[in-house]
Formats: sequence, structure tokens, C-alpha cells
Amino acid sequence: MRNQSKYHAQFTGRTVMAVFLMFCLAGLYGCSSFSGPYGRLAVNSDVKELFQRNEVLPDHQYFYTESPTWPRVIIGLHTDYTLQSDYWHPVTATPKRIMRWLDFEGNPRPYLVAGNGSDILDENGRRIGVWYALKNAHDWGKVQIIDDRTVNIILQTAPERPLLLRFRQL
Repeated sequence: MRNQSKYHAQFTGRTVMAVFLMFCLAGLYGCSSFSGPYGRLAVNSDVKELFQRNEVLPDHQYFYTESPTWPRVIIGLHTDYTLQSDYWHPVTATPKRIMRWLDFEGNPRPYLVAGNGSDILDENGRRIGVWYALKNAHDWGKVQIIDDRTVNIILQTAPERPLLLRFRQL
């Protein structure tokens, strides 16, 4: 009887370990299918100034996230590239529309250092677009290169920070 329970414990332990290893290997295999070349965002004050001057690049198609009234992020992607994502909404960008977005009355921008302009770069460091985080300067993105002319940009949102204004006592 005693030998049988020892055998049962060894068999159960090995089975649990084998199942655990199978799940780990399946997870690694699944993750490897999502790997691939990635581009990146590179902070560029010229891009920030471009948006703040309400300029629209003629050879770019524009997209926004969240609200069409006051988007979280605006991107301009060169027309040679296609954006593969349901998260971004296409928009016809005009200087007037960008001005309305930046001067939206709910925007705390006059009180905060807001806005983050960046270049969108491919895996070789070539600029393929522009990025402007409107609501939170700490928002960031991951640039996934799907093929030579198709990208996916995944928004990495930063936690909202409370509005803290420091006043100097006179």
C-alpha cells in the first residue's frame, strides 16, 4: 500500500510538471507569433511646434484616438504607409481643426506642461509619421511594423495625474 501511494505521488508530480511545461511552451510559442520588427517614437520638439503652429503635413494621413472633440493623441502617418488598427480613427486634418483641438476649452494646457511631439520611426530609424499626445504628455506608443508598408501603433496610456498648481505666497 505504501509503495503504491509513493508511486501515485511521483506520477502526479510529474504529470503536473509536464502540463505546466506544456503551457509555458505554448505561451512562448504564442508570444513569438506577435514578435517582429518594432519601430519607436522619438521625442522631437519640432513636431510639438508643428502641431502648436496648427500645421498639417501634406503627404500625411491623420488619425486620432478617443474623442473627436478633444482627442487623446493625434498621429500623422506618411501616405506610403497603412495603419492597421481599429483603435485609431481617420480624420481630414486642417489647420482649423488642429487649432480647435489644441484650444479646446476643457484643455488644462495653459496650466500644465502638456503636449508631447514625437517622430514615428520605423525599425531602421526612418521617419514615417508624427505623434502628438494632446491630453497627457506622458502617453506613449509602441510602433509595430507588420510589413513593409503596414504598421500598427499601440497606445500606452500614462496614469492620470492630479492637477497640482503651486502658488507662490507674496
